[in-house]
Amino acid sequence: MTARLVKTIILTLVCFAFVVPAKANWIGDVWHSIVRDTKRRHCWPEPFVCPDRNDVRAPFALMVNNGWRVQNMLADHHFVVGTGELTEAGRRKVRWVLTEVPADRRIIYVHRAEEAELTAERVDSAKKLAAKLIQGGGQPPMVLETGIPVRGWPAAEVDLINRKFEATTPDPRLPAPQSETVE
Repeated sequence: MTARLVKTIILTLVCFAFVVPAKANWIGDVWHSIVRDTKRRHCWPEPFVCPDRNDVRAPFALMVNNGWRVQNMLADHHFVVGTGELTEAGRRKVRWVLTEVPADRRIIYVHRAEEAELTAERVDSAKKLAAKLIQGGGQPPMVLETGIPVRGWPAAEVDLINRKFEATTPDPRLPAPQSETVE
């Protein structure tokens, strides 16, 4: 039985020697691979947790970035119709971005107009106002154009809904006093 086992081992090693490419240190490479795989098994799942966490968090980071882009966007109602000049609401929005928004999110987005020239005028108007409002010679924020859809309703429609709601609200009244009877 022992002789048969020895013959099998020798035959296996001879076959393995012909299959393995001629390398100077193939036994050391095999041993290194075994040690590496053993260490990986002992520290599992740590090497794989960080990439998985990053993959899970990536959509949320994208949503946050898109939210800031919508929040910092100057839409059509922030500009005078037919020109690239900012309205009072647009000037206030630019001022808000420069003063209230966290520093790493201070990017002004301008909604694209139907004509490229009008979009360029709008971007230029926002850049000029931002440069004017920066105090102390700081660097003005980036002003980029965007094509994301504008969300919201016209203010006249919102006002109409609020007025109709207030018109249907009953007057406040206290309940009638109830008499207490002692029996």
